[in-house]
Amino acid sequence: MSVDWSKIMKPYPGRRITLPNGDEMVVTSMTKDEIEEVADALVKNVTYHQDLFDLVSSEIITELYLWRENRPMWGCPPETHFCLVGRVEGKVVGVTNGVLRDPKIGCSLHTNTLIRGLQIGAYLWPCKLEHYFDVLGVDVVEASAETPIGSRKLFKTYGFTEHPDKVSHFGTMLQTMTKEQWDRIKAGKLVGELLG
Repeated sequence: MSVDWSKIMKPYPGRRITLPNGDEMVVTSMTKDEIEEVADALVKNVTYHQDLFDLVSSEIITELYLWRENRPMWGCPPETHFCLVGRVEGKVVGVTNGVLRDPKIGCSLHTNTLIRGLQIGAYLWPCKLEHYFDVLGVDVVEASAETPIGSRKLFKTYGFTEHPDKVSHFGTMLQTMTKEQWDRIKAGKLVGELLG
């Protein structure tokens, strides 16, 4: 299937979120000229072994470099890669990324934070789903929990549908969320205000 991804891939309009400590986090789409900055910020998590932060951080960095070189990720076209970055006073505090398998199927990749205890990942995750469903217009998002904390805090609380008989791109159980499921829960999950 030939797809003109330039007509599908749109930037996230941005969201301003107040963190529990009162800091303001701004979530926006990153561009390729920010790859080195974001990868450098994530490097400190490569040696943080708790909750597999080392694995997830390494994979995000690899995906950013694959995007830079226009190489496919997990069987998905490189033109479909997007990365949302949370910043406080301009400093990177969290990252969440994804790709599209085709124009109607999103393939969630990772979410990682650089500051623990401020729910940054919990705020970034619905921004990614908002981007998939409300900006890019996909019908379903495929995902897979690589870590126990992700499974417990995100997938279960969001009501993803488990598919025990199917394996995701990460080699673990496939889980999915539809646009209809998202529309039912998004009011209770999205916080802050849109910028665009």
